[in-house]
Amino acid sequence: MGLLVALGMPGPAAAQGEDTRALFRAVLANPADIAANLRYARAVERDGDGRKAMMAYERVLSVDPANREALLGLQRLTGVATTATPGAARTDVIVGAGIQYESNPRLLDGARSGDADLSAVGVLRLDDERQLLGRRWRSRVHAQGRLYRTFGDGSLAYVGGDTGPVFPLGEWAELRTLAGLEYARLGDGPLFASAYGGVELGLRDAGPLRGIDALVSFADFAERYPGRDGFLARLRPQFAWSGLVTDGDRLTVEPEAAWNAAVGEGHRFRYWSLAAAGFYASPVASGIAGFQQILAGPELTVEHRRYAAGAEPGAADRRDWRISPGLRLVGSGFLEQDLSVVLRYYVDNNRSNEADKEYTNHTVSLVVYRRF
Repeated sequence: MGLLVALGMPGPAAAQGEDTRALFRAVLANPADIAANLRYARAVERDGDGRKAMMAYERVLSVDPANREALLGLQRLTGVATTATPGAARTDVIVGAGIQYESNPRLLDGARSGDADLSAVGVLRLDDERQLLGRRWRSRVHAQGRLYRTFGDGSLAYVGGDTGPVFPLGEWAELRTLAGLEYARLGDGPLFASAYGGVELGLRDAGPLRGIDALVSFADFAERYPGRDGFLARLRPQFAWSGLVTDGDRLTVEPEAAWNAAVGEGHRFRYWSLAAAGFYASPVASGIAGFQQILAGPELTVEHRRYAAGAEPGAADRRDWRISPGLRLVGSGFLEQDLSVVLRYYVDNNRSNEADKEYTNHTVSLVVYRRF
């Protein structure tokens, strides 16, 4: 889901006249064109489609973070400005469904690698903003599931959600405080329950730095993995660059520092980690096979974890190094609907000084997303 949000690509123009369609085609021809995006935003906002207007304003700000018309447009549509309609609200829903193939879904080392398997995957994301108690309030719900054909013990169901007020910090930033809950099931039983809270800082005029998140959670793994119970603290900035190689391209990078204070089993699951995830997307075609636009690019995730203790008394402390390169192909605006199709391949390599923690897993997925 981070892919769709990071790209900020619009759905197609609704059937509101040839003028709006022509403006949308101009945006597709050059998504980084400020003037084209502003013309399109004015038109769809006038026609009552605030969501598409917001996405156009956000694309303008990704190129020109200080653009006053885009800033005022977002303020008007989200209810931040004093001139906004009282109680102004918006709700976005994204639903995804698809299939996934994994060469080693059990994540076992090479000598004991499990059989390959297919799974059905589903995703639901809801983002809601509205005025409550005189303050803009943002809430999110995220659910996902994975159902394997034969590896039943690996089937996963997850749901989480958070809510909190948004505090504007002038025209250059906003601060959101949040509190939330998570719950997950693995196979036929519970996996964990978690409560979390923190702050999200969104920036509008800080160059490539777009935001910083600081979150703390406590997870209870009950009887399944009691040694993993404990607090997890994470600090995650977000960076984005546009127009690096060609008009309309975008590079997003999210570093993360984390500290897991697991309390059980002699603290052997306690660790700190440094990681970074990056994705580059560039337009490669438009108006092909029913898609308004097709983007493609590489992705890469790297992570190092340093555990507090080895698996056996007296053993060296566990160290893991994970690297996951991959590729994504994204088609948006399928058949002039708010439909996107994401084809993704990546290989997950984990190397460790504990041999039984090493594994390689190749994953290919095809997921269709519908935005409402």
